Amino acid sequence: MLKYKNIFIFCFVSFLSLCSVSCSKILDTQPRQSVDSELAIKDITGLRSLLISCYDGLQGAGYYGQRMMIAPDIMADNLRLTNANSNRYFQERVNTIFTSVAGNLWSNVFAYGTINNLNYFLAGIDNANTNEAEKRQLKGEALFLRGLIYFDMARIFSYEPTKVIKQWDAGIVLRTTPTKDASDANFRQRATVVETYQQIEKDLKESIELLSSTTTRQRANKAAAQAILARVYLYWEKWADAVRLSTEALNTTQARLATGAGYADAFRTSPNPESLFEINYVQATETLGSNESMQSLTTQVTGSWADVVPTDELFNLYEANDVRRAMYVSATKQGERVNFIQKFTGARGPWTDNIPVIRFSEVLLIRAEAYAASGQAELALADLNRIRQRSAATLVTGLSGDQLVESILKERRLELAFEGHRWFDLKRKGRDITKAGLSATVPYTDVRILAPIPIPEIQLNPTLKQNPGY
Repeated sequence: MLKYKNIFIFCFVSFLSLCSVSCSKILDTQPRQSVDSELAIKDITGLRSLLISCYDGLQGAGYYGQRMMIAPDIMADNLRLTNANSNRYFQERVNTIFTSVAGNLWSNVFAYGTINNLNYFLAGIDNANTNEAEKRQLKGEALFLRGLIYFDMARIFSYEPTKVIKQWDAGIVLRTTPTKDASDANFRQRATVVETYQQIEKDLKESIELLSSTTTRQRANKAAAQAILARVYLYWEKWADAVRLSTEALNTTQARLATGAGYADAFRTSPNPESLFEINYVQATETLGSNESMQSLTTQVTGSWADVVPTDELFNLYEANDVRRAMYVSATKQGERVNFIQKFTGARGPWTDNIPVIRFSEVLLIRAEAYAASGQAELALADLNRIRQRSAATLVTGLSGDQLVESILKERRLELAFEGHRWFDLKRKGRDITKAGLSATVPYTDVRILAPIPIPEIQLNPTLKQNPGY
């Protein structure tokens, strides 16, 4: 689409302005507004800056900085708003929140703009003026980011491959080459769900082959790519592949389970000892502030909104001695007694925390669910109980089949609360959505299970099919 070109020009000029001495020859020979993109993307300094801008695309409040973390739990049965609130998330109804997330992801730099920059990066990195080791690492990072973004879009806009309703198998629009000018900005149809998952799988598999296992966990690394691919296979219900990739991730990563009092400390440490991949924020330049940050929304401190708290249902699922229950602090907000989570406490600076995208405990639970779904109950229980034991919770024994899967899904609620999973867990299992405050359960067949593609995109592209019911 034509807007992709405009997004790229803005981002590309921005990254060129960050180039240091090695870019100066390019800038000396041509005015910046007319730099030949084919020449510019061969310069490694510019390419490094462009890749960093793609990481920045994950940080905004419309993506992992806030909505991708908080909306999936509010839309389901994990979280609710306090009685006195700032009117954000006020329409606590299924999919009204994801409408704004969808607009950001489909239209703006959070997804297709960032994907176009990644495509530009991938088009240039093989011929860049650097050594082969750096080329491999940076290319692997770009493929990881593209796979992650496409997967997030698929989770929001499409059904999972095994849970398609009424034969609606539309995935997302796939672009793997850069939109350089108007001639490249062709209108494209949505790929099928399976084609979408196949592209995500391809990107992540290629990234695994290229990435180092020793890279900082605040950038893409081999274990993170293995873990995200394991998550993809979980959604795809490819159980053997989910077991294999989660095992590889657990064996590759430097991350480890945080135990006892260390669990709370882990969320104040950079990187979190459990993080396979987390988004790094620098308080001086990257804070989301008191209006947008996870700290402001979930913790009661001076200047915060403190709107979002666990439902009673979720809070009461924690056993009395569970270290995760201790992460909640009981307090009064304008006459209402509530529990505030302490996962986001401004550890990096006021209103600034790193965001965990995937943690060691989630990878264990991915493997546990895949084991359980494939009839390997003892192995599933072993993974589940590693988390229960570290949390000082009662171990689970004697379960198998559907009962064991339910126990693992419950554990995901407890472990991953406020980290953006509950809605997607219900959706990928084909479950009806229950929500505190709703007058009725929303069935899985309801059109609101899928987010709408933004109307301007439908109007612009006559080949783009809207999700049913919108």
